[in-house]
Amino acid sequence: MIVHQVLSGAGPVDAVTSQARAFRGLFGGWGWGGTDVAWHIDPRVGDAIKPLRTLAPAPDDLLLIHYSAYAPRLRAVLEAPQRKVLLSHNVTPARWFWDYEAGIAVQCALGRRQLPEYAAKADVVVGVSAYNAAELGSDLVVPILFDPVKLGPARTPPPDPPAGTPPTLLFVGRIAPHKRQDELIRLLALLRAHRLPDARLVLVGEPMTNAYLQALKQLADELVPGAVTFAHGLSDAELGQAYADAHVFVCLSEHEGFCIPLLEAFHVGTPVVSRPAGGIPEVADGAALLSDDRDLAVLAELVTLAVQDDDLRAQLRARGRERLAVYAPDRTARALRELLVSAAAAG
Repeated sequence: MIVHQVLSGAGPVDAVTSQARAFRGLFGGWGWGGTDVAWHIDPRVGDAIKPLRTLAPAPDDLLLIHYSAYAPRLRAVLEAPQRKVLLSHNVTPARWFWDYEAGIAVQCALGRRQLPEYAAKADVVVGVSAYNAAELGSDLVVPILFDPVKLGPARTPPPDPPAGTPPTLLFVGRIAPHKRQDELIRLLALLRAHRLPDARLVLVGEPMTNAYLQALKQLADELVPGAVTFAHGLSDAELGQAYADAHVFVCLSEHEGFCIPLLEAFHVGTPVVSRPAGGIPEVADGAALLSDDRDLAVLAELVTLAVQDDDLRAQLRARGRERLAVYAPDRTARALRELLVSAAAAG
């Protein structure tokens, strides 16, 4: 069987490219061939992803389109006679980017506008979460292929950070407006003023733009000088250690199609407090403290509980381990294989 993967863009650390690479590893193990192509390729990706113009499928090949952003030349793929599977990773609403990067905002606006057309022309439509699938009128789901081993072995029970360590909040995700790192900084200010005076915040993620990163740093300097650490480019081992060093993982993101860091936190044993945005309730499913209250004081109370209540921490960790079983790599691989084999056979 030959499966070609088509991406809007390929980057060195983005989730969609990582997913495509993981899928290609599975395909190779199953004896399947094919190429992986993208319209835009970050030079740091190397030659594993080829330019879209090199795509030359045979009539019986299958095209797997990872849709996450607008790309003008992807439209030609829709007209190809081969069977097409559209895997939606979701597209962030443009409103979050207009004030910081108009070019990205335009891509998101166009991406969301053309997504229904792509879904209509694909032979099979699937989402990485039920939230994404439902947006396109589908009930087919193939989750993110999550490999916890890269972060190090799970430890049961997970050890807490060393005694005397300042309460540390962690968020992992692209430094971008919809991820609401600004809200996390304001949350930290509340915690330090009323609940956890020596609390700290670690923000791990690739900046969308340097200008937005500098805006966040300025906000941190104004509200909580010296209490926020920014990091990116971490190795898998360093990322795993960041989770282990944190007392709680906090996500105030406004838009998440899936949210891989939840699974990373569950694996390491870091309790999670989050807003229930997009696919987060589906992924967490009782393994996190979720609140859609817009009052940061409410979130501050939940974070304080997650840091200080040992029984609650133990319960959240146990539930997190249960959720990991749902997203076990072999289970996801089986769902992916069944979907693609079925899609090819239907042609």
